[in-house]
Amino acid sequence: MRDSEPLQVIYDGHCALCRASMKRIQAMLGERVSPVDFRSVPPEQIHPELREESCKARMHLLDGEKLYGGAEAMVRILQLHRGYRLIVWLYYLPPIGWLAERMYEYVARNRFRLSKWLGSDVPECTDACSIHRKD
Repeated sequence: MRDSEPLQVIYDGHCALCRASMKRIQAMLGERVSPVDFRSVPPEQIHPELREESCKARMHLLDGEKLYGGAEAMVRILQLHRGYRLIVWLYYLPPIGWLAERMYEYVARNRFRLSKWLGSDVPECTDACSIHRKD
């Protein structure tokens, strides 16, 4: 990972869980990360491969031109903190990475419910509330 430019963390500003996670990431890493709310900046302007649906489904990390999403993005963010460097390598051992991605997907699918359950503000229900519902 590059040290010169801050890494862009693309998150959902409508999600209380995402905002809280972004706040913790910034407190932990300071200016090494730059938060980008995809609700404020069209995803295609952030990176040509990004689309609104993928941004609704998972957090992304942009390191130069390289784009990471989901649990792998979290792992790459945690690698920036000295206290986590030794344990994040576990992600790359089978089947840990696969399990981490499945857990991340579960939380991401249920993030609005979890935010509400934890007592956080949840914006008026929008299309984001039913992203993963198959009605």
